[in-house]
Formats: sequence, structure tokens, C-alpha cells
Amino acid sequence: MKQAIFQVRIQVEDDQELNPLYLSEELQASINSMYSYRDSETGEITDLIASPPYSNHKIVGYKLDYDNFVPFIAQEEY
Repeated sequence: MKQAIFQVRIQVEDDQELNPLYLSEELQASINSMYSYRDSETGEITDLIASPPYSNHKIVGYKLDYDNFVPFIAQEEY
């Protein structure tokens, strides 16, 4: 099984905080919905691809850092 690192830059107001647990839960829900569906009549959940590694996609952790990147905006043409 391989692991991937997915980075996203999120812009928030200075007085706002991010909830990394909530973001991870929402991303996991999105991943789950790509590989399964709920039958509208029976309510049963069916895996579209039942064999690993496809059914084993999961968020295994998170790391939240605030960006110290200072943007450069040219004041004139060089």
C-alpha cells in the first residue's frame, strides 16, 4: 500500500481558526463516497470496488501549520 501527501493552502481571516479534525472527517467522507453508494430503496451501502487497496483509502493523520510565506508583489517592472 502506498501513502500520498495532499497539501492545500487555505486562506482564513486573522480572527478565524481551522479545525483540522473536521477537515479530515469531511475529506474522509468524500473519499468514502467515491468508492461506495447507498441504495435509495434499501439503505444498504455497497462498495463499488470491493477489493483492496481501493476499499482501504483512508485519512491516517494530519498536520496543521500556518504559512510563513511572504508574498512578493513587484512594485515596478524590472
